[in-house]
Amino acid sequence: MAKTSSNLQSDGIYSELRRLIVRTEMKPGSLIEEAVVMERLKAGRTPLREALQRLVQDDLVRNVPRRGYFVTDTSAADVIHIFEVRRTLERLSARLAAERARPEHLREFEELLREGEAGIKAGNTDLVWNLEVDEHMHLLLARASGNSYLLSSIARHYALSIRVSYLSNMHMTLVSDEIDAYRMLLEALKRRDADLAEKTMMQHLMDHPLSTIPGMSVVAESRAG
Repeated sequence: MAKTSSNLQSDGIYSELRRLIVRTEMKPGSLIEEAVVMERLKAGRTPLREALQRLVQDDLVRNVPRRGYFVTDTSAADVIHIFEVRRTLERLSARLAAERARPEHLREFEELLREGEAGIKAGNTDLVWNLEVDEHMHLLLARASGNSYLLSSIARHYALSIRVSYLSNMHMTLVSDEIDAYRMLLEALKRRDADLAEKTMMQHLMDHPLSTIPGMSVVAESRAG
């Protein structure tokens, strides 16, 4: 089904608001002033509301009756819970991707790997670029899994975990730290090796700053597997 111009405008508003919230340019608990957003993004009220409803489903925005839309808060417990869910989703995604990846997925992964290697060679330490490459990798695997529900869940929880990292001022690993994992994941997909894909993904997640938080038990779980 083709998207209408309203859908397209709503998609753009959604992407921009998601970016602002994830990077904490819109602070947790803050009111989203619709008139201000409409002016800033040159948006109509209907596509803005559509975008806000999508963000509600992503747990990035909450709708308070008769008060408006607010950026959601994040607690210490949320940090642990988000990462627990991500571990389960991402290891399944890696396994399924290894089993189901099509040639176009492999080509896209190879292109992403070349982009990452070129960025490393150029000394690109821009955090936004590094996070975009990493998110692309995770969502590409989710698409290759062939499971649209898994894809939407991973996209949602990836955004939540990155927002937590921004809020906590945690050190975030760069593409240069993870490029070997990317190469191994591509090799696992080419070999249809689901065990290798899962193992590599779990190691990749162990390098995430959130994995060092007490109670995560990432190392114990990955070794047990």
